[in-house]
Amino acid sequence: MIELKLYEMLNKECNVRLPDAGEQDWEFCAGDYKRTNDYILFYNEHTSDIGDFEKDLLINMIIQGIEDYLDLSCGKADVEQLWEETKKILINDKHKRTIIYWSCIGEELNDCWYITPKMKELLSFI
Repeated sequence: MIELKLYEMLNKECNVRLPDAGEQDWEFCAGDYKRTNDYILFYNEHTSDIGDFEKDLLINMIIQGIEDYLDLSCGKADVEQLWEETKKILINDKHKRTIIYWSCIGEELNDCWYITPKMKELLSFI
């Protein structure tokens, strides 16, 4: 199964924990925001080896890492660098559903994620 291969590759290369049996939303809680750059590098290195479903899991792990950086208000320069790389992935790989999801269309910004304003900027690219 391709999905299992992704989990094992991430575990081996980036020390991401394997999912528990039946775990939902693994991609939002398995990562460590301090390793977000590693996940971006992994995505770019393995993009031709993984399918669309796996890319969706991985891009959401990356976005959650940036969200955690923003939530903890640490490393503003780091966040901007991570965002620039992530933005390229989102646009180039046409992650339309992901952009829409994190954009919280129709919601007040105070009811959204910290990354929502950045995602809303990408709506014109999809």
